[in-house]
Amino acid sequence: MTMRYSQRALVSTLFLGFAWTAAAQSDNTGGGKGGLSAADTVFIENAAKDGMAEVQMGQMAISKSSDDQVKQLAQRIVDDHTKANVALKTLAESKKVSFPSNTANDAQKQSDSLKAMKGTSFDQAWSKAMVKDHQDAIKMFTDEGKQTKDTDIQQFVKTTLPTLKSHLESAQKLAAVPDARDKAMDQTMKSMGAAMDSTPATAPAPAAVGAKH
Repeated sequence: MTMRYSQRALVSTLFLGFAWTAAAQSDNTGGGKGGLSAADTVFIENAAKDGMAEVQMGQMAISKSSDDQVKQLAQRIVDDHTKANVALKTLAESKKVSFPSNTANDAQKQSDSLKAMKGTSFDQAWSKAMVKDHQDAIKMFTDEGKQTKDTDIQQFVKTTLPTLKSHLESAQKLAAVPDARDKAMDQTMKSMGAAMDSTPATAPAPAAVGAKH
């Protein structure tokens, strides 16, 4: 009798253990099978680091730039990425993924480089940095949306991508202004140089007739 009771207890314990594991796996994937893939985990970590970096870059532009358009885009970036970071942190916690506390080393180096700039040089460099950062982010989100099987991550990607594309479009417009101005200036200088080269040299005045030697 005691042995049968022990066997039943052991079977019950094992069953409960399997059931708990299955439930945990189900919660971790939003109802899918198995745990998060390694790619999903890396995506959450990288998206979190990038999001924090964009907030820092936006705050820097708000404090350093004197251009109203730059400041407006910077404020949008801060607001939108702060909101996205909160949603991503909640998602990470639900998936048992550690949320990073710092940005990537490359992002920190970029930030340090921009801190040393001032005026229009800063505005131009910041705008171009925002273009590249958002191009990279859009590619990362698009790739993740195609490959992930996790419905919660799919929803986060779907919700965030339009915002990233809007930021990119605005940053491209800002970056295009100084580029167009510089190209126009270069063209003007080239035209002036060509005009000067084509101007005939002044011929020396002829000697006066009957001049004494």
